[in-house]
Amino acid sequence: MNNSIEKIEYLIKEIVESPNNAENYLALANLYSNEKEYDLAINVYESLLNIEPLNFVALTNLGSLYFYKQEYNKAINYYSRAVSLGIDNFSVYFNLGNAHAELREFQQAMNNYVKALHIEKNNYQVYSAIALLYQDQENYDEALIYFEKALKLKDDSPENYVNIAFVLMKLGRKIDATSYFEKAIQLSPNNNSLLLYCANAYSSANEYNKANKLFETVINNNDSYYQAFICYGISLFEQGNIDESIKMYENAISLNPNISNSYLLLGNLYCSIKKYETAIEFYNKVIQIEPTNFEAYTLLGNTYVMMKDLRSAISSYKQAIDIDTENDELKLIYIETIQEYIQNRDTKDSKDAA
Repeated sequence: MNNSIEKIEYLIKEIVESPNNAENYLALANLYSNEKEYDLAINVYESLLNIEPLNFVALTNLGSLYFYKQEYNKAINYYSRAVSLGIDNFSVYFNLGNAHAELREFQQAMNNYVKALHIEKNNYQVYSAIALLYQDQENYDEALIYFEKALKLKDDSPENYVNIAFVLMKLGRKIDATSYFEKAIQLSPNNNSLLLYCANAYSSANEYNKANKLFETVINNNDSYYQAFICYGISLFEQGNIDESIKMYENAISLNPNISNSYLLLGNLYCSIKKYETAIEFYNKVIQIEPTNFEAYTLLGNTYVMMKDLRSAISSYKQAIDIDTENDELKLIYIETIQEYIQNRDTKDSKDAA
C-alpha cells in the first residue's frame, strides 16, 4: 500500500509538471482502480478527456467503471463515444450490449451483441448474453437455442449447464433439467448450490427419493445452509410429510431467526392443516420482522376468513391495502368481505329481533 501511495504521489507530480502527457493520467487512473478508489479513477479519466476527448482507453475504462457503479446510462454514453471512433473492439460492443441489457433495452443490446459476434464469432459469453436477453423477454425457446450454442463452445463450464437447466424448468421439461444439473455437478461435485438446484428440480418433477438424497447431502455438507432447510421443508410438505417439514422450517429459524420467510412458510403449513390460531401466530411473527410485508397481512386476512372472523379479516386486508395501494384484486376481496360481514350482521340482527 505504501508503495502505491508513493507511485500515486509521483504520478500526480508528473501530471502537474506535464499536464498534456496522457500516459501519466492512464497510469494514475489504473492505480486508483487497483486500490478500488473508483471515483478517483473516474476523475482522472475525465480530466484526461478534457485534454484528449478521443482517448479510446479513457472512454472504455470510464464505461466499465460506470457499469460497475450500476450507472448504466453513463456507461452507455462513454462506450458509445468509444464506438464512434470507428475502432472495432469486441469488448466495447459486448459491454455496450450488457449495459443496454441491464436497462432492458432489448434491441439495442442485441445490435451490439451481433457486432461483437462479427469480431469474435466463437465467443460463448456473447451467446449466453443473447440467451439471457431472450430469457428476460420470457422467450424461453430462443433462450434455449443460444444457451446450447454457448455450451457447444464451452462444455467445461458448470454455469452453461445450469443456464440450460433453468430454461428447461421454465419450459416444463423438469426431468431434462435434472440431467443438466447433474452434468454441472460432475464438473463441480462439491458445489452445494448446484446440489440444491438439482434437488429442487427432482422435487419439482416428483422424483422425491432422488430429491431427498440430494437435500440430505447438502445439509450434511453444510448444516448451516439456511436455504437448504427451506427448500427441503417445501419439498417435504409437498410430499405430505408435515412433521418433517415443520422440523426443517424450525431448523431454518434457529439458523437465522431474523429472516421472515421461514415463519411465512410455517404459517402457510399450519393454515393448510386448519390449525388457524398457530398460523396466525407465525404470520404475526412475519409482521414483527417486516411491518410492511403485504403478503403476510393478506394471508392473515385469508386465515381470518376461514375462521369466519370477518371483522379481523377486514382489518388485515385494510393494512395490506395501505401497503400496496394499487392492488385492485385485494381491494375487491376487501369490499366483498365487508359486504359479507354486513350481510351476516343484518341477518343476525333480524333473527335476534324475531
